[in-house]
Amino acid sequence: MEPRLNSGERAVVSLISLAHFCSHLFILTLPPLFPLMRQDFQVSYAALGGITAVFGIVSALTQYPLGVIVDRFGAKYILIPGLAIVSLCFCLMGFAPSIFWIYILAGLAGAADGVFHPCDYSILSKAVDKHRLGRAFAIHAFWGFAGFAVAPLVVVPIGLNWGWQSATLVLGIFGLISTLILFLNINRLSDDEKAEPAPSEKKQEAVPLSAIFMVPSILLMFGFYTFHAMANSGLTNHAISALIEKYGFSYASVSLILPSYLWGIIAGIFVGGLVAHKFSRLDITAAAGYTISAFTLFLIAIIGFPLTLIIATFFVTGFAVGFMTPSRDVLVRAVSPDRAVAQAFGFVNAGFGIGGAIGAVVVGWILDLGYQSGALIVPGIFMLLSMFFAVAASFYKGEVFTKATA
Repeated sequence: MEPRLNSGERAVVSLISLAHFCSHLFILTLPPLFPLMRQDFQVSYAALGGITAVFGIVSALTQYPLGVIVDRFGAKYILIPGLAIVSLCFCLMGFAPSIFWIYILAGLAGAADGVFHPCDYSILSKAVDKHRLGRAFAIHAFWGFAGFAVAPLVVVPIGLNWGWQSATLVLGIFGLISTLILFLNINRLSDDEKAEPAPSEKKQEAVPLSAIFMVPSILLMFGFYTFHAMANSGLTNHAISALIEKYGFSYASVSLILPSYLWGIIAGIFVGGLVAHKFSRLDITAAAGYTISAFTLFLIAIIGFPLTLIIATFFVTGFAVGFMTPSRDVLVRAVSPDRAVAQAFGFVNAGFGIGGAIGAVVVGWILDLGYQSGALIVPGIFMLLSMFFAVAASFYKGEVFTKATA
């Protein structure tokens, strides 16, 4: 079947992609502002990375419980309030008198952020035909990473001209406007089944967490997501600061490095999405993508390049990461039961929060020790470790969920 989305599917994918865009936009709102926040609050990079850690840990802890709630009661009434709360928290950060209140608001925002992946994947899995699901996941991932890429392009100019507080306020207002758009289209966001469930699926209780633990692919994907997030969080939180300190670049001049990495991811997702419905060999795409990514980071850290070449190299690194992303999501869906899609995605995506928290603090601590090259080398090592989990998960792809729940 041709993987082109029909009009109804396009509408749903567009709305869910808007929510995903906002989620990633908020995740990367503060890290590009860390150099400015460090001047105001007089704190260490590890302390600033702790903000990301709080957000990520709370988000990780809420994703699986929210996945259970979504599978039982539906996603749309949880997704919209979640986006509203995250947006409001970032608006309030603009008025925070101390870093203590930034931590409190980051925790609240993290709890609300836990709604996005369980809700998004539940709605997409029910609204889009399985033959077009790879394309839908690619679009969804594309706009998520677009949020990452847009964030530094918006917050850095605002932060330099009007202060980091203004940057958080502007993005929070954008999130509230997006919430209103979703609310006005709430009837399109149904995650009800398209057809009557099979007799064996009727009146079944929610799949217990213990059953998910018995599926090797899901456990391995959790590990993959965790190390992937450790690498990505280390780079997005501290790469700019590391390069400023290591090579003496100005804050304004390095502002294109992080967007280059993120736009590289977007380009990789676009290309990977074209083949995800035909070629879901995560082991091959992950091995190639992460080997290239880690190698380029090692070169930047050890050899050093002119600024323009560093920007180009970060784009290549991002492209390699992005290429395997649609195949990753297709694999998770392939090993998830129809009645527990949100639970499965909530569980594996908890690895994003845990890994994001660990990566931000560890790399920030390395940077505080004065080892600027380590802030690039360590994320490269995390990428190589995540590659092994991806290869193992692909090996176990043949495991069917019914074996674990029988």
